[in-house]
Amino acid sequence: MSWPLSLVLALLLTEAIELPVCRLWGMRGRDLVFVLLANLLTNPVVNVLYALAYLYTPIPRVLAIAMLEIAAVLVEWFVYRYATEAKRPFLVSLTANAASFGAGLLITTFLF
Repeated sequence: MSWPLSLVLALLLTEAIELPVCRLWGMRGRDLVFVLLANLLTNPVVNVLYALAYLYTPIPRVLAIAMLEIAAVLVEWFVYRYATEAKRPFLVSLTANAASFGAGLLITTFLF
């Protein structure tokens, strides 16, 4: 699979998981547009930086992905806090990211 295609698929999977999670938290309409935009901002960056860390640094994979996922949760929390009407923006960000990370982990474990 080509690298650009894998980035697009990772973003689509993220959106497919995180949008329903955010809806379960009560986000609707305009707020979901900000979910899409926040993921568009964080997902490609996390995936590219992870690939670069894996290829060019001695940082353990688990540490690299943990740092990048924490950064994504914090960036998305910031977006949800200031741009949406989410009642608990940190928990929204944390659970949505945990769900999409878990789904991605399952898919890569069993399909690749």
